[in-house]
Amino acid sequence: MLNPLFFPAMPKTFLYTNASSEDETTPSGDRDKVRILVIGRPSAVNRVISEMSHVGFSDSVEWSKSIPTDRQKESMRILTRYVFADSQND
Repeated sequence: MLNPLFFPAMPKTFLYTNASSEDETTPSGDRDKVRILVIGRPSAVNRVISEMSHVGFSDSVEWSKSIPTDRQKESMRILTRYVFADSQND
């Protein structure tokens, strides 16, 4: 189980997006696209996503559908978020 101490209240830098409405266009100059991947056996991937939902990191419906990898019995799911750009660290 994920430790809730690793996921305190969600930072306000995250902007939520719906996985089904994602496209490849850049939203605007002040936001950056960030993708979070979970890769492993499908049951393990779904368990991690469920735990992340339980601690408030994400909602399970925000993640992509399961995507097979080139390894047997392995898949991945992707969460796409937008964060406010920090031009000081470029």
